[in-house]
Amino acid sequence: MFISKLQNLFCLKRKEITKPPVKIIDCVKTGVEESPAKGYQIEAEHFAELVMSPESAQLRNLFFATTEMKKEQGVADVLPEKISKVGILGGGLMGGGIAFVTATKASIPVRIKDISHEGIRHALKYSFDLLNAKVKRRFIRKSEMQKQMSMITGCVDYSGYKNVDIVVEAVFENLELKQNMVLEIEKNTKESTIFASNTSSLPIGNIAAKAARPENVIGLHYFSPVDKMPLVEIIPHDSAVGKTSDQTISTTVAFAKKQGKTPIVVKDKAGFYVNRILAPYMNEAALLLLGGEPIDKVDNALVNFGFPVGPMQLLDEVGIDVGAKIGPILQADLGERFAAPSAFSKLLDDGRLGKKANKGFYLYGKQAKKGKKQVDDSIYTLLNLKPLGSLSNDQIAKRCLYMMLNEAARCVDEGIVRNARDADIGAIFGIGFPPFLGGPLRYIDKIGAQSIVAQLAQWSEQYGERYTPCEALVSMAENGTKYY
Repeated sequence: MFISKLQNLFCLKRKEITKPPVKIIDCVKTGVEESPAKGYQIEAEHFAELVMSPESAQLRNLFFATTEMKKEQGVADVLPEKISKVGILGGGLMGGGIAFVTATKASIPVRIKDISHEGIRHALKYSFDLLNAKVKRRFIRKSEMQKQMSMITGCVDYSGYKNVDIVVEAVFENLELKQNMVLEIEKNTKESTIFASNTSSLPIGNIAAKAARPENVIGLHYFSPVDKMPLVEIIPHDSAVGKTSDQTISTTVAFAKKQGKTPIVVKDKAGFYVNRILAPYMNEAALLLLGGEPIDKVDNALVNFGFPVGPMQLLDEVGIDVGAKIGPILQADLGERFAAPSAFSKLLDDGRLGKKANKGFYLYGKQAKKGKKQVDDSIYTLLNLKPLGSLSNDQIAKRCLYMMLNEAARCVDEGIVRNARDADIGAIFGIGFPPFLGGPLRYIDKIGAQSIVAQLAQWSEQYGERYTPCEALVSMAENGTKYY
């Protein structure tokens, strides 16, 4: 009976079996209803078919790429220094998450500094809640939880900071505040202490502008939630005051790996890599909404394509105000193609900050029904829209995606990332680009630069200059070259 229900759920007919979960059900169904031998035979046939699929090839490429990265250091032939004690500035969600992975994954003692005891309490509670959930599920013993919690301590001054090897700053996105943090850390720690900023948008060179030891300053950009997102961006600077030392780069990369992260080294330019390729994708989704496409239709189009969540839901999760802060920085440094729709200022004026405010593109709290995401229809009235929708799901996905592909190609061409491999891993682990497609650069190879350039050129004539294909893609289209 159970097998039959699954069969109906997936419309399980022999010629319709295309996805791994459905094939697994078919193996079980055959083994139960016919014979174990027949079930094993079907399993072998399905495995042979799946292992030769393009999706399997891309997932194998991803496996070998990440395995290769594990063997690399930040800078070749420069060994990392040992990290024995870590300081964290800021007890918010990011600070609490960084403390958690440092204590539980890297097994390194952590000292959190915040301006108030309440901030420290929040940071400790972050780790307690995650560990307590593991205890309840019997993944770890209570004694192990207590041992890991004892590795996280807090203070409202710099007591206990004299011997820290690296300080990770996770305070508000304010340049003057971060510059002052650098000066305070230099006064209260040893000469070799690394200052790693978790900024998502501010240039590291600017943060190091007043530093006495700029060679120790580096960017270490985590993604939220820290305990789940595998990527970190390592951002060395090369500015007027000096540059990040090779030793600092290798030590920071090794530290991120001990935390269980996959680090990529990126150039110190606005948006770094991940936020830079994400911004055009998000802006395009917003423009589609303002063009009359329903919120859930836009999200579903990208989820059906393979992203874990749609762009509107992602904006709700991250915070609409966070996106609003990053946009102007990118626009000022990289041009008008990063300009966010001006109509979105109405969202902030209405207090729509996303999930954290229980008010965004979707309903939250008491208004939301359990088990299903519901669009907050009042947003259409606020933006003076009629969500009629005229585009197909494929058209929606294509327009958002091609903006990301175009910017990813630019980033590789400008040396923002070291190579196409790092660009693909960054997109997959940082924003959930469909792993079975191999990443944006492998996807460009699959579609072909000529096809992408032709489509972008057509949209450029129809909708505006933001679609202009970058020089790197145009050159690849003309010369018939690929990334891999």
